[in-house]
Amino acid sequence: MSLWFILLCAVVLIAYAALGGVFLAFSDFIMRSLDLVKSQSGIEAMQVINVEIMRSVFMVLFFGLAVVSVFLFVYAWLNVDDTPGRLLMISGALYLLGVFALTAFGNVPLNNALAGLEPQTGAALSFWKESYMTRWVSLNTARTLACFLASGLALAALVIR
Repeated sequence: MSLWFILLCAVVLIAYAALGGVFLAFSDFIMRSLDLVKSQSGIEAMQVINVEIMRSVFMVLFFGLAVVSVFLFVYAWLNVDDTPGRLLMISGALYLLGVFALTAFGNVPLNNALAGLEPQTGAALSFWKESYMTRWVSLNTARTLACFLASGLALAALVIR
C-alpha cells in the first residue's frame, strides 16, 4: 500500500468511528430521552433534528464517506493484495450497505413519515410509539454496528499490511 492510501485509510477509519459515535449516542440515550419527555415534545425535537442534520458536518461526512467507500472498495480490489485488500473491500462495502443504504431505505423513510405528522395528534403519537421508536432505533443500532465494524476492519487491514 502506498503512503497516501495508508493515510486515506486512517482518515476513513476515524470518520467511520466518528459517525458510529453519533449513531451510538442516538441509540443509547438520545432517543430514549426523547421518548421519556412528553411524547409531543419528543416528536417535535426529532422533527427539528431531522431538519437541522441536513445542514451539518454530519452530512458532509455521511455522503463523503459513501464516495470514499466506493473508492476504497475499488482501489483495494485492484491494488491491495491478500487479506488487507479483502478487509478494506469489506469495510467499504459494509459502510455502503450497512450505513448508507440502510439510512436511505430505512431511517429516511421513517423520518419523512414523522415529518408529515402534526406532533399534537393521536396519529403522530401512535406512529411515534408503535413504529418510529422501535424501527428507527433498531435500524440506527444496525448502522452503529456497521460503522464500528467498518472502522475495525480498516484498522485491521492497516495493522496487518
